[in-house]
This record gives sequence, structure tokens and C-alpha cells, in this order.
Amino acid sequence: MLRRFVLVILCLCVASGEESCDRSEMENTICSLCSQRRGGHQVAFFAYMSQSIQINAISKYMTFVYDRVETNVGNGYDVRSGNFTAPENGVYVFHTSTTSYDKSVCSVEVVKNGQIKDITLADSGQHDDRAVASSMTILSLTKGDIVLARVGTAQSGNYLESNQYTRMSFSGFKLA
Repeated sequence: MLRRFVLVILCLCVASGEESCDRSEMENTICSLCSQRRGGHQVAFFAYMSQSIQINAISKYMTFVYDRVETNVGNGYDVRSGNFTAPENGVYVFHTSTTSYDKSVCSVEVVKNGQIKDITLADSGQHDDRAVASSMTILSLTKGDIVLARVGTAQSGNYLESNQYTRMSFSGFKLA
């Protein structure tokens, strides 16, 4: 209903010659107004590791810093620290993907403000192939809450793989 009203008003302005704009501008204006009415903005990020990680280079509870950022709408992900800081209140969805390779094991924890919310285990410890673990975690956040992915209590073997075959990644978006 609001969309139609705004569209009619904008069309009347264009028809009367008070302001000229194209359809794209009108749609963007309508979407912006609807977003403001809902009380929120778009928030989304996707980051991944640019290279594989040697297991002996990580330690228990170390934050993974995903150094390649493809998307960071809302600027919630900090590539220097690996932390996502909620830019506003809402329900958020987070995803991690981790690949162990060549008799390696690593647990990955999704942590909100210091509390573990989810855990996965990439375990190729008994074989020379890959093992992929992923998580999807839905969290209610308040502006300023921090979410990160870190090494859990299990890590051994050779390395975690992130290359042309598979990527270690951390992503998230605001659902509502």
C-alpha cells in the first residue's frame, strides 16, 4: 500500500514537471522508504581465507581472520580482527565452512560475546582426503554484539585447506 502511494506521488511529480526521475530512481526511493519503515538496513558479509593454514600455526581459541572480503554491506566484518560487530539490533544468520586435509582435525566455534553458540569438527584424521564441516547459526543480536569464528579445543595434523578446490569461509546476514 505504501509503495503504491509513494509511486503515485512520484509519478504525479514527474508528470507535473516538478522533478524528473526515471523508474530506477523511483524504485530505489520506494525501497529506501520501505527499509526505513521496517526499521533496518541491509547487513551482509562474506569473507574467506586466501590460503591454506598450517595446523601448527594455530592455537586453541585463536580467532580465525578471514582475509579476503567479497561482501561487507553495513561494514560489520572487520578484516583485521576477524570479528563481526552487529551494526544494529536484529536476528542474524551466520555460516562457517572449514576443510581439513591430509590426516588433520580442527574444531571451529562460533562465539557471541565470548560464549560458544555453535561448534563444528572437520575431521580427516584417519585418512588422506578432505573433510568439510559447516555450520549455520541463527542468533539474536543487539547493536555492538560481537560474533566470531575461532579454533576450538581440537586441532591436530597438517593443515586446513583453502584454495582453488575449497574455501574456509565465514559469512552472515541480517534476517530480520
